[in-house]
Amino acid sequence: MKTIDAKGKQCPMPLIMAKKALEEIAVDETLEILIDNETSLKNVTRFLEDNGMKTIIQTLAGVFHLFVNKTGEFSKYSKSEDYCEISTAGTSDYVIAFQRNFLGDGDPELGKILLKAFINTLPEIENKPSKLLFLNSGIFLTLKDAVVLDSLKKLESDGVEILVCGTCLDFYKKKDEVGVGMVSNMYDILNRLSMAGSVIYP
Repeated sequence: MKTIDAKGKQCPMPLIMAKKALEEIAVDETLEILIDNETSLKNVTRFLEDNGMKTIIQTLAGVFHLFVNKTGEFSKYSKSEDYCEISTAGTSDYVIAFQRNFLGDGDPELGKILLKAFINTLPEIENKPSKLLFLNSGIFLTLKDAVVLDSLKKLESDGVEILVCGTCLDFYKKKDEVGVGMVSNMYDILNRLSMAGSVIYP
């Protein structure tokens, strides 16, 4: 049985994580999804049942354990984001790709100060990006001890999708320290970049 931990994640992240896990497991295999808020639970359950899969829900210490058995009726092309009840009206069709953990080409310490201000300001602007991508040393911005972690979590809760390069995390040996977003691969990251209206590289 495969288990995914979607605690602390806001829609559409639990849906995206569940969809990706279902694509990876075999037919008739069981998937366990850990969720800690009722809105995401309702959205994920509806998504699964609309795809022909019955769910079993257990509650332990305030965490919902959702069990689902994958059936051959599941379609990986289902639009999971359509099941979210949160509003994404404040996001725009642009992506920000962070390729390093500082901003600009001058002094690195100044660059870190500037990038901290850049990210901490993002939750306050009217037209937020639809996605944030973190690559190379940019992944350090998503770790549990990152100074911008709270701002990134706020953006995620507002509907901004956050993807973190898994290869980069492996290279820096930081995969167990991710504090926000979804660990992803180059195929998914390239798809997000190719479909964006525009891409900003700070």
